[in-house]
Amino acid sequence: CLRDGVLQAHKNMTTEFVATEIYAMLMEKMHLEPKMIIRHMELKYHFTISYAKAWRAKQRAFEMRFGTYEASYDNLPSLLATIVQRNQESPCSIKEIPNNSGGPRILQRAFFCLGACVKAFQFCLPILCIDGTCLTGKYKGTILTGIGVDGNNQLLPVTFAFVESENIESWFWFLKLVKQHVVVGRPNVCLISDRHAKILHAIDRLQNDGGHPPQYGL
Repeated sequence: CLRDGVLQAHKNMTTEFVATEIYAMLMEKMHLEPKMIIRHMELKYHFTISYAKAWRAKQRAFEMRFGTYEASYDNLPSLLATIVQRNQESPCSIKEIPNNSGGPRILQRAFFCLGACVKAFQFCLPILCIDGTCLTGKYKGTILTGIGVDGNNQLLPVTFAFVESENIESWFWFLKLVKQHVVVGRPNVCLISDRHAKILHAIDRLQNDGGHPPQYGL
């Protein structure tokens, strides 16, 4: 039998229980709001949960489906290794820094691009659009991208990198790898960007390192 009204708490109404209950709902609607989770539990079980518990249950359900943030970072090197193994001539690079507490080394940056996209870029317009966007997960960071354009004005995703932030060092690291693995010996490749100050400094530094870097344009 069901109680009259909605009770405020129950010892078995744990975060794990709520996460299991809303799992299927969340997979169908990823943007399910905590207030909708609260309403669902009230209608089905006649118990209310706090907003904080609903939010934690949503995060736990995501972990059940996609794993934890920590596991994702731990698995990234092996994932890139598998990509390289399955897709020939797919360059990737990882930069780690020492852990001051003496634990495992810390993943700072990761660069990768698919070999097929790199080959396709050789037949695209000599243009590479570069930009960065902030990651909104637990550990933040920034993803840097390099996008090509073919003869039909269609976009070609060429290269990606996960870095700590948009700074001169991270942009220089990214552009140096782009020059080495994507542009290679192709002359007169134009870089298009939003003229972020850090990008301009990184390009100047790349030019001063010698060689023939891509030309910079608006």
